[in-house]
Amino acid sequence: ETSKMSKKEEAASKAVLQYMIHQNRPYSAQDVFMNLHKEHGKPAVQKAMDQLVEQNKLKEKINGKQKCYFANQENQASASEAELAAQDLECNNLSSVLNQKQSTLRGLEDKVRKLNSSLTSEEAMKKLSQLEVENQELKERLLKLENNQVLISSEEKARIRKQYDNSIAAWRKRKRMCMDALNSILESWPKSKKDLLEEIGVDTDEDVGAALPKA
Repeated sequence: ETSKMSKKEEAASKAVLQYMIHQNRPYSAQDVFMNLHKEHGKPAVQKAMDQLVEQNKLKEKINGKQKCYFANQENQASASEAELAAQDLECNNLSSVLNQKQSTLRGLEDKVRKLNSSLTSEEAMKKLSQLEVENQELKERLLKLENNQVLISSEEKARIRKQYDNSIAAWRKRKRMCMDALNSILESWPKSKKDLLEEIGVDTDEDVGAALPKA
């Protein structure tokens, strides 16, 4: 025997039934919850719809993991076979659309997680500019050393050469990270790569006449 419903449950059940009869088309519990402007909690709407099914006032149809509800046509004016078939088709179509939207949402969430775990374009470009300056300074120092313009020990020269190589490696790594970030943005950017660079105010190595030494 079904326990007596609270006033809130009765109100939710009445609102759901009136809405479903008035609309006379299939909806999911989420649809009804939203279409009633969230006046009743989602759990209350879900419970009301399941109870109305038990009371044979609503019917339910399950498509995979999706469930939709519609007013029991036996309690309404008789619907033609064509109308019932149209309702079934609409219910299936809505379930298919929902699955597609959920798949797209999961893809976008995954892309956002990847972007959040890497440097932003602004951060990458700032770091790249810093490395370019440091690299140029090291190149000038190395040139002087190689031309014997400054007398230093072989150990110091080796240290500077190592620092130069590390800077080049860091430049190459940061440039790759920057380009990966830009390419991720370009996947949803409606214009060209050149337009994107101009939009965010980024100068490439080629724009400033810098050339990354070959490995």
